[in-house]
Amino acid sequence: MRKFLGIIGFSALVLGFAPPASATVVERIVAVIGDRAILLSDLRDRAQPFIVQIHQNVPVGVQRNAAISQMYKGLIEKLVDEEIEQRAALSAKVTVTAREVDEALARVAAQNNITVDKLLSEARRTGLDAAAYREELRRQLLQTKLINVRLQGRIRVSEDDLKVAYRKLLVEEREKLTFKAAWVFLNVPPGAPRQVAEAKRKVADQVARAARTSDFGALAAQYSDDPSTRGSGGVLGTSRMQEVPTPLARVLTGLDVGETSAVVKLPGGFAVLKLLEREESSLPTYEEARNELGQRVYLEKMTQARRTWLDNLRRQQHVEVRL
Repeated sequence: MRKFLGIIGFSALVLGFAPPASATVVERIVAVIGDRAILLSDLRDRAQPFIVQIHQNVPVGVQRNAAISQMYKGLIEKLVDEEIEQRAALSAKVTVTAREVDEALARVAAQNNITVDKLLSEARRTGLDAAAYREELRRQLLQTKLINVRLQGRIRVSEDDLKVAYRKLLVEEREKLTFKAAWVFLNVPPGAPRQVAEAKRKVADQVARAARTSDFGALAAQYSDDPSTRGSGGVLGTSRMQEVPTPLARVLTGLDVGETSAVVKLPGGFAVLKLLEREESSLPTYEEARNELGQRVYLEKMTQARRTWLDNLRRQQHVEVRL
């Protein structure tokens, strides 16, 4: 039942970490925003939903202590952001009504296919009573309204943005798929004269041009200096990207099946690569993914714009974090 927590927007940095239940509470100020002080007790109260998570997932000892420290750093920044947003909401006369919170509560329950009572019961298991859960919803609704008022009209998603996002997904997937490649490798011995390296580079350029129309295996047999693959048409075999040197992996990831690379400079010489096979992709086509990509890119841009907006507001007032 962790899903409902994510829906109301808990920070990924904070999720899963909390102070130990047995820690001694010593009241002190942990942050100041203008004339508003955030107390250690405020911080501990907000950390309660994560106590269950940390006891379930983080072992006692150094790892737990590090998790607690990281949690505090993330959570105090979240509280500061919330105070700044609250001030901005007051200035913009943006409010959230009890009815809107009720409607949001019903939506969250429906999205999780449970009743509101069941949702609140699950919240209590994580340390949030009904009032605290409703307050968390109110804060999230206020943030959404502020974003709509201050930022929404400034966000534009272009076709290039979508293509870049799809290409990133494609590369990430290709890094995990098995593939078969071939190469023509031209060796430049360590300490070889500059003239030798230049001559090898010229041959590599010639191979790269010829590879677009010629039999790659024949080119490997004629030009390659790699004795282990020259006789088999330069075939390197089937492998994964993690198993090949980074310069080669970077080039192969960018190739489509049947495509040949430009010349690749390696520590021991030069290479021209051809991708022979790749495990079948499970990604939808660009056109099929276009709508979802648009939503993803929009959210990413909105998140970045919100961060920039909050940082600008921070600079306009006194903010001091003492944790």
